[in-house]
Amino acid sequence: MQPAAVADAGGLLVLAGLLEGIDHDVDEVLVLDATSLLVAEYLALRHEDAPHRARAEFGLVSRVVSEWFPVRTVAIEAAIAAIGQDDVDGLAAVALAESLDVPIITKNRDLASHKIAVLYC
Repeated sequence: MQPAAVADAGGLLVLAGLLEGIDHDVDEVLVLDATSLLVAEYLALRHEDAPHRARAEFGLVSRVVSEWFPVRTVAIEAAIAAIGQDDVDGLAAVALAESLDVPIITKNRDLASHKIAVLYC
């Protein structure tokens, strides 16, 4: 069991039980606040005709998170690292995990780090 780990959007959805994947056992799930918007957008599109379900699932996601971190602390580094790539959220989550020296939980097999463990879902 990990005492703490950062989750990106995909990892967070797995930890909340909303996507299939490996549910890593973590005491504290740490997430960038900007990830909440990405998850909310995904849920709104997933349940386009059922906004009540999107709201309920967003509540499930929110309960999994132990602490939200402001994205501004890693925003510019993540944006620079993401030039030519699609996953600025994932790269921002990696930057946060590296700064906190904790693993990251993700579904994105393209994310990697030389500083921290990457736990794929």
